[in-house]
Formats: sequence, C-alpha cells, structure tokens
Amino acid sequence: MTQDNQILTQTGMQFFGKMTASATHELKNNLAIINENAGLLEDLSMMAQGNRKPLEIERIETISQRLQNQVQRADKVLTKLNRFSHSVDVSNQDVDLGQTLGFVLDLASRLIEMQGAIVEVVPPASPVIVNTNLFFLENMIWRALEIACCSTGQKNQVSISFGNDTAASSIEFLIQAATKQWDEKQWDEFFTSEKDNTLARYLGLTIKTNKEKNGFGLFWPKQI
Repeated sequence: MTQDNQILTQTGMQFFGKMTASATHELKNNLAIINENAGLLEDLSMMAQGNRKPLEIERIETISQRLQNQVQRADKVLTKLNRFSHSVDVSNQDVDLGQTLGFVLDLASRLIEMQGAIVEVVPPASPVIVNTNLFFLENMIWRALEIACCSTGQKNQVSISFGNDTAASSIEFLIQAATKQWDEKQWDEFFTSEKDNTLARYLGLTIKTNKEKNGFGLFWPKQI
C-alpha cells in the first residue's frame, strides 16, 4: 500500500467515524426522549388502573405527538446514515456538487450548530457536475466546512457559492468571523496538512485562498 493510500484510508476512517458518531448521538437523544415519554404513558396507565386519576385524553395526545416527532427525527437520521454508507459503493461517478454540499451540511448539521456557525448557500444557476469519488469528495467538503465554521473559535458567518466557468468548476467559501479577521499565520496553516494535500491530489482539485475576501475555494479543472 502506498503512502497516499494509507493516508486516504486513515483520513476516510476518521471522517466516517466522526459523522457516524454525531449521527448516533442524535439517535441516542431521540431514544432518550422516546423512553421518557413511554414512561409517562406507563405512569398514566397505572394511575388510571388504580382509579387514582382518570386518563386525560389531551395529555395522551400530546405524549403521542412527541413520540411520533422523535420517531420521524430518528428516521431522518437513519436515512442520512444509509445514504452516507452508500457513498463508498462506486469509486468514481458523476457527482452534483450542489447536492453533495447540501447532503454534507445536513449530515454534519449537529457539529456545525455546536459551533454556532451560520451558513448561507447560494445555489448554482445550473448543476455543477464533476467526475470524482463521492465519499472522499464528502470528506473534502467537510474539511472545508470544518475550517470555515470551526477554526476561529468564534461564531462564523459562512457564505458558500458555486462557479462553473469554462476553466473550472468550484465551490467557494467566504467567511466573516464574529469579532476578528484571521491573521496571516492562520491562513498559512489552512489546508497544509498531509491529509488535506493527499485528499486534494486524489480528487484532482486545487485549493485556492482569497485573503482579501476572507475565503477559499475548491477548484476542479474542466475535463476535455
């Protein structure tokens, strides 16, 4: 196994672990609320059986609605996990960058919300398609989101847009930190790790920073 393959394997496993850990945390929260409300129903049933208190239909309906809401939320999390697990099915395929970004935002929504980041996506005028590995593209997009939303220790506002000109397809991130701009040293540290560089090489993309606008972009050359 080459060094790049080893790095990709390690990076991919870490990404998969981080996303599934976040999703299963959501599921545990759903189950905890379901268990709590099931306990309330049991208490109401026991009180009614002992003739200590008649069943309150409105309260039963409220608890039932809570249970349904949590089941729906858990189902959405499982649907995300199922889709994520199928990201590794094909090595290379035509991928819609807008749809993939939207999915990664949904998959990582809990992690982004924990940072207090506000993300605004400007959808492309037309689909932006690249031929690539879907799983590692999701990994690269998460790295970009992680840097844009979580690196400054502040509540960042992030604007994401797409480019699809004759030279390259791109996803561009502009960041407005809540209290200060990133300094020169921080910019120089972004995307300089061996893992990020290996991911970029494997996906055939270029990472370009735009210090004047406080942003960066992922650029794919047009395939002729």
